[in-house]
Formats: sequence, C-alpha cells, structure tokens
Amino acid sequence: MNYKSLVNPLNTTVEQTLLGQKVYLRRLTSAELDDYNDKVEVGRQAKLPSRELSAMGVNLFLAALVNEDGSKPKASELPTADQLMAAHSNTDLLDAVTLVQRHSYGTLEEATKN
Repeated sequence: MNYKSLVNPLNTTVEQTLLGQKVYLRRLTSAELDDYNDKVEVGRQAKLPSRELSAMGVNLFLAALVNEDGSKPKASELPTADQLMAAHSNTDLLDAVTLVQRHSYGTLEEATKN
C-alpha cells in the first residue's frame, strides 16, 4: 500500500438546492475550515466591518462549489461574494454557508435535518 495516497482528497460531491439553484458541493478540507475560522477570529478582533466578515462566509460557500463530476469550476464561472450579497438575503446566504460547514464537519444528512 502507498500511504502517501492518503493525501488524495475524497470525492464527496453532493447535489443541493441553495439560493434557488441546483448546486454541487464538496466537503471542505480541515485546513480550509481552520483557515476560515482563523480569518473570522482575526477579523472580529480587528473590528472589521460586518460586510467583510459576511464576505468571508460567502467565499467559504463559493469554495465548496464544484461541477457535477467533482472538478472545481473556473473562477470566471462563479459569482463574486459581493454579487451574491447584493442578490440574496442574509438568511439565505447564512443557510448556504451553514449547510456547507455542517456538510464539511459531519454528514449532509445531519446538515439537512438540523
């Protein structure tokens, strides 16, 4: 067995309807989630505007989006955090970000039933 193959990510692509659209999500890596949590903590301590903190969450959602085959879309194919924040309510965006986090920390079944 080649133990270095353990660093190959698992393809955990799932289909969900978020922000009124069918999207495909992957589980974020532990490092991605830790980086996000660290950035939010630093942002809060630095008293960043709430818009910047919100954009961090929306960017986390965008980072979890994949094509149906699990491949990452090109940056040009994705909306920006500012575009999503201009188009959707805080509640809808928070639902999307929270589902991505729950899917990444546990299972999608747990995320959708809570």
